[in-house]
Amino acid sequence: MSRCPLSYGGDAWLVNGFQATREILASSDDFSADDTVDGFPAMPMASKHRTPGHFLTMDPPEHTRLRQLVSAQFTPGRVRRMIPAMRETVLDLVDRLIDTGPPADLIAGLAVPLNMAVASQMLGTPGSDAEFFLDVVRELQTFDASPARRKAAAGRMTQYLRRAIPEAADRGGDNLLGLLAVHLGTDEGFTLDDLVGVANLVIIAGSETTPALTGLTMFSLLRDPEQAALVREDPPRWAKAAVHEALRYWTLVQYGIARVAVKDVDVAGQRVRAGEAVVLNLPTANRDPAEFPDADTFDITRDMRPHLAFGHGIHRCLGAPVAVAQTELAVAEVMSRLPGLRPVVSEDQLAFRAEMLIHGLRALPVRW
Repeated sequence: MSRCPLSYGGDAWLVNGFQATREILASSDDFSADDTVDGFPAMPMASKHRTPGHFLTMDPPEHTRLRQLVSAQFTPGRVRRMIPAMRETVLDLVDRLIDTGPPADLIAGLAVPLNMAVASQMLGTPGSDAEFFLDVVRELQTFDASPARRKAAAGRMTQYLRRAIPEAADRGGDNLLGLLAVHLGTDEGFTLDDLVGVANLVIIAGSETTPALTGLTMFSLLRDPEQAALVREDPPRWAKAAVHEALRYWTLVQYGIARVAVKDVDVAGQRVRAGEAVVLNLPTANRDPAEFPDADTFDITRDMRPHLAFGHGIHRCLGAPVAVAQTELAVAEVMSRLPGLRPVVSEDQLAFRAEMLIHGLRALPVRW
């Protein structure tokens, strides 16, 4: 840990080690995720105004109260019930790739439409609206988007959800918007703005991350024929391992996770005072050589320990099981049915989305 200035103002403790990062993420009593608290570090997306429903930047008990509204949608049992529909979508998309023939883009032709289909099923929204969600989220997650652009995009999403949630109450159904809608007009104290904020957070969190994970997992395998061969020979054994190694190796969330100490606390032998900010660097934590030997090597056969790509503690990503499941299915199917799969261009010609909050490839052109 070291103290460093922030380009957006102020300073913070920079935390790079795995154990220290994990400890802080788990210490919700010692560190606050509330970006309206005094001392919270100045970050690109931080706000000094509370956004209703955005429990990611709240502490208990309000965090717990809001998160539990949708947590039932992401239980292991729920995800298992979704897998047959996910598999059918994967089969259909791979069929289309084969029918169209090479070359193909695994991002536009597989990763993005797969996630759109899964998201529409989970939300209970028409498939035709998925493109709208993606456009809005990309505006919100682009580093250089002006405040006016972000405000306009957020407003479009809010208007959509303020209509969609009450309509879901009329339709019913086993989906996220329907789950939120049952709380409208009850004595539980949830406002429509709360419910809109919760839905908004779930949509933002899932729209870019899973396509990015699918693309980066496939890319990692395609540049290592020996590991690709393992997945082709035994997909049930190695596809999930490849997904988790991609999560560790790439760490989709490339920006710092911010917290502020609410009391004096010792972390990694360093006293952090109440009111001091910390910024957690997940990519370096996931490549900590003390935790992951030969950490800069992508290796699906490693003795995998829990990584921090989805965070840790009470704020751990709710959608993690869904992201892993659909990526695992896509990787297993593509590697099994397209044994000659290989990139069309060299690695140095691939473009990464450096302008986005979520790391990933713009495109992954392949042939077979």
